[in-house]
Amino acid sequence: MSTRWSRREFVQWMGYSSLASAALGSPLLAAEGKPSTASFAYVAAKDGAEEGIHGYAVRRGWEKLQVVESSRPVALTLAPSRRFLYAVNEVDSHKGLPVGTIEAFAIGQDGRLTLLNRRELALSATMPRHAAVTPDGRNLVVAVSGGGAYNVLPIGEDGSLGRVSSMLKEIGVERESGSSQAQPRMVAFDTAGRVVSVDGGADRLNVLSVGDEGIRAHARAGLSAGCRASQVAMHPAGERLYVMQGEAISCHPYDATAGRVSEPTQHLSIAGAMEGPGTMAVPPSGRFLYACQRGGGVAAWGMGSRGDGISRPLGLQVAAMGELHAIEIAPDGRSVMGVSRNKGLIQRAELDPGTGRLSAGDVVAQVNSPSSLVVLYS
Repeated sequence: MSTRWSRREFVQWMGYSSLASAALGSPLLAAEGKPSTASFAYVAAKDGAEEGIHGYAVRRGWEKLQVVESSRPVALTLAPSRRFLYAVNEVDSHKGLPVGTIEAFAIGQDGRLTLLNRRELALSATMPRHAAVTPDGRNLVVAVSGGGAYNVLPIGEDGSLGRVSSMLKEIGVERESGSSQAQPRMVAFDTAGRVVSVDGGADRLNVLSVGDEGIRAHARAGLSAGCRASQVAMHPAGERLYVMQGEAISCHPYDATAGRVSEPTQHLSIAGAMEGPGTMAVPPSGRFLYACQRGGGVAAWGMGSRGDGISRPLGLQVAAMGELHAIEIAPDGRSVMGVSRNKGLIQRAELDPGTGRLSAGDVVAQVNSPSSLVVLYS
C-alpha cells in the first residue's frame, strides 16, 4: 500500500485542521485569502466530572450539542473525510488486560458523535499519547508511551477500527547518567507520507514508513540528552522541522525526498515550553512559528522564505489568555484557537497574516481539564 498522495489531495487533507494531527505538513499552497468557517468543534476532557468528549455547534457562539462518554481521552484526530473522529484513551488496562485503547466515532450531519467501536492496542501497549490517520484514510498510527511502541490499526469503510495489524517496538538508550526508556509522544506525516515522530524518553526523532510490510523505521536522529522533546512541527515547504523541548525549540533541515533529518542549525529560547502535541503551530503560509510557554501567552517568531530559518522574534503574544495547553491555527491563517488546561477555557484570537500578531483572545467555551481540541472547518 502506498502512502503517497497528490498535491491537491494533500492540501485538501490539511484543510481539516486539528490540534491532534496538524502539527506536520501544513499545505504550502493553502490560500490564506479564502475564509475558513468553523462548523463543529470537539473538546476532550480526560479528568474529573466532565471526562469525555464535548461536542459543539459553532455558529455565532459555541452551542453545546452533547457530551460523549470516553475514558481519559488525551488526544483527538479526524479522518481525512471529516466523517470520523478518533479518541486516544490514555489508560493502562482494559477488560483486565494491560493495554491502552482507541475509540472510533461517526460524525453526523448535525455534528453529533456516535460510537462505532473501542479497540484494544497490542498487549503491553499502555498509556497511548497521540495518534494520526494516514493521508489515504486506511490506517491509524498510534504513539504508545507505556511500552515504548507504535501501533497501526486498519480503518474500515464505515470508520470503525480493526485489530492492530502492525507494531514497532522501540528500545531505550544507555548513557553514562543511566538508561532511558523509549516514550513516543506524537506522530504526524511529512509531505511524502512518511510518519515523523518524536520520542521524549529516548530523545530522538524517528522517520517511519507504513506500507504492506507494516510499520518500519526509515531514519532516526538523536536529540540532546534529557531535552524532554514533546512535539515536532514542519514548515509547509517540507524542508525544515521544529522540535519543542524543555526551554528551547531546535530547528532542523529536513530532506522530505529521502526522509532524512539533519543536525539543528538554530535553537530558539523559550521561557519554559508547555508540553503536548498541540503546543506549537505553523500557519499555512509558513511565515511564522508559535509556541505556548509556561507562565502564559504564546511566543512567536517570523520565518525566512521557504523555511530557511527564523529571521526575527515577534515577542510574547496573548499573555492574557494564560497558559495554553494547545493551539490551533485555522486553514485560512486568520485565527487561532487556544486550550487553557489549568483554567479550562477554550479561547479564540484573531491572527494578522501579514504581521503574525495575535489579538486579545475571547472565551468561547469552558471545559474542566481539556486535553485536546478538533475543529471542523468549511
